[in-house]
Amino acid sequence: MAVASLRQEISEIEAEAIRPDATETHLGKLFELFRRIESVLADCAPDEEGDAKAAGLIEAQSVVMRTAAAVPARSMQDLLYKLAFWRWDAPDLDKPTEDMSRSDAIVYSAFRDLVKTLDDKSVLKDFDKTK
Repeated sequence: MAVASLRQEISEIEAEAIRPDATETHLGKLFELFRRIESVLADCAPDEEGDAKAAGLIEAQSVVMRTAAAVPARSMQDLLYKLAFWRWDAPDLDKPTEDMSRSDAIVYSAFRDLVKTLDDKSVLKDFDKTK
């Protein structure tokens, strides 16, 4: 997964998403891209070459996150994707809600409620599925 091709894919999604007549869930595309990068990151070797690759992938994830933040949510599903970005980018939330900060606990609760409301468990991390 080359960082340059990731940047191109992000730019294409962003260009489509900002059109006022856009009907697709571009936030869903960005979220899937974020998760693909996350998967590749998990397989990076803990050596100099792996560290360099990881740094580029983390930067690509940052671009995905900033792009997602700029894309307007047009549906409840889009709101779920935005909360899913927040959740996947917060590994310190892999703990019981009573151990989270108050603000994280309420946002996490809203995220879980929206998952249930929309019946979409695909945005959950493995930790969330055990709760």
